[in-house]
Amino acid sequence: QSYALYPHMTVFDNMAFGLKLEKRSKDEINERVQEAARILQIEEYLQRKPKQLSGGQRQRVAIGRAITRKPKVFLFDEPLSNLDAALRVQMRVELAKLHDQLNATMIYVTHDQTEAMTLADDIVVLDEGIVSQKGSPMELYSNPSNLFVGGFIGSPKMNFVDSKILSATNDSTEIDIFGTSKITIPKTSSNSSNGDSVTLGIRPEHLLVNQDGDASWESKVFVVEKLGSGTFLYLEKDGEPLVVETEGDSNIKVGDTVKVGFTAS
Repeated sequence: QSYALYPHMTVFDNMAFGLKLEKRSKDEINERVQEAARILQIEEYLQRKPKQLSGGQRQRVAIGRAITRKPKVFLFDEPLSNLDAALRVQMRVELAKLHDQLNATMIYVTHDQTEAMTLADDIVVLDEGIVSQKGSPMELYSNPSNLFVGGFIGSPKMNFVDSKILSATNDSTEIDIFGTSKITIPKTSSNSSNGDSVTLGIRPEHLLVNQDGDASWESKVFVVEKLGSGTFLYLEKDGEPLVVETEGDSNIKVGDTVKVGFTAS
């Protein structure tokens, strides 16, 4: 997160500093710095001072300083948090390319679930220092083990609906939806019984707008976010709003009442 570059040194000297302390030869230092600069595409900046660089370029220099040491493990602590949105996306791509090129282990700390999903082979989700779940990005996305992981992975986050069990059999469970609808899902717990309180997790992209589903109800739209490729509708609900993803060219507007539903499968 903090580049920690020496302001009075050139980019070359910043990247070479650790090697000089190791008393490497000039030829080896030059070779390693030039190789790291080539990988990071900062060869033309080697004679500049840090103040002459953009945030993304400084970030590359800091990474280059680590690359020259040829470590077996890279430790990144929120390296992109100081960058603007467009540069964050660009550097995320660069880091993914760098990981493939170096074939080194990278441990990457982030609060940005998009970074975690796009960069990681394995994600470890920590909640107050305790491991909530570990697995591949799609494992955590499709099968979160608890509410914390379900709410962290995915953008916008998973909707949580407080509900109760209407009836439970050996094979299925019938759940109340806002007191106006009900849905039957496969049995997931042997301990559930009639009247128990449950929390139903539904991702925005799994909700249907103005279509038939296994469960449906009506709600009023109070915010519309148009992103071009898709539109997010924020619907009135007790507690946090319900977020629904629909088509990018949707003509639904604030104040409209829409029918919302989802399928049990």
